[in-house]
Amino acid sequence: MAGRKYFFLICCFISILLVVAGCSSSNSKETGSQPNGSKNDSNKADYTFKVATVSVPEDPDSVYIYKAFMDKATELTNGKVEFEWYPSQQLGQMADYITLTADGVADIGMFSASVFPSELSLANKVTALPGLYANSYEGSMAFNAVSRQSPMVDEFLSHGVRPLLAVTTPTFNFYSKGIEINVPSDLKGQRVRTSAGTLSEIIQMAGGTAVGIPSTETYEAYDKGAVDVLHHYAASDVAHGIRELSNWGSMNLGFSAGTTGFIISEKLWKTLPKDIQDALLKAGDYVAENGSKAWDKDTVEREQRWIKDGDVPLHDVTDAEREEWQKFFDKFEKQFLVKQDDKFGKVLEQFKEEVAKLK
Repeated sequence: MAGRKYFFLICCFISILLVVAGCSSSNSKETGSQPNGSKNDSNKADYTFKVATVSVPEDPDSVYIYKAFMDKATELTNGKVEFEWYPSQQLGQMADYITLTADGVADIGMFSASVFPSELSLANKVTALPGLYANSYEGSMAFNAVSRQSPMVDEFLSHGVRPLLAVTTPTFNFYSKGIEINVPSDLKGQRVRTSAGTLSEIIQMAGGTAVGIPSTETYEAYDKGAVDVLHHYAASDVAHGIRELSNWGSMNLGFSAGTTGFIISEKLWKTLPKDIQDALLKAGDYVAENGSKAWDKDTVEREQRWIKDGDVPLHDVTDAEREEWQKFFDKFEKQFLVKQDDKFGKVLEQFKEEVAKLK
């Protein structure tokens, strides 16, 4: 009798647990990263997305790109979405961001194509080709459009992520502590800090040595002479010591650029209703256009302050020098294309068509 009584009590206990679990499951949403309770609570968003970025909140890319995207998406959805932002690598190193985003550690993560030269080969190669675009606006409008077309979008999707926003930084110039890089031949024998991949190949073709120092270590390397020349843009003046350490720089060179943007877990994307998907893409379009313009404006204003305050003498590229650079760029592109497949040829054609629309 005692055995039957215990068996009956155990069955009752299991039944209660199943009922509680069933009720809990029926009250949760299936879509979104962090569903926020009942729709009847007008003070709560329907979806909360965890966002991972590398930069500190005060950096220009954080202000003009990442925060601008989140603000616009919130506006376009009338508050249906909100974001938990984890800047400054709080969710991990950027080299892991594709995996972290695809696996749901972050719902939305930033990316830089040069950090993923194998995974995002098409994006890395086309945006790094020199002379294709003159500023962040032209590069961003083209990159954002092409990133959503095949074959580039297929490369993102093959790794479990989808691009929401793809932009280029303001275009790169050269900065040094005395060496003048006025024409390509001036790079010969110089150790140049630049991003990996295609940009390194360009420096090497000019006779320089490409040094792939992580962004966080650039200041110290430049200060101690581990590199002779920085290949970057003015918005990184503080972090990389451009303004503090340099006594020469170039302006308006248009020598490629870096990239950044947002990717979302494709698994999560497929669970979102169309109105949320559309809003996220529209926010990306808005920031590609307006954020890039703000970034360009910030760059010009910084350069003008340097000149006015006597911080860094900046050399504006002359017409004759630009002609030499363009010949070098064209030569590099011709040699580079020979080694590429049809997919890259298609992406380059798409990119040039998008830039041409802006001219």
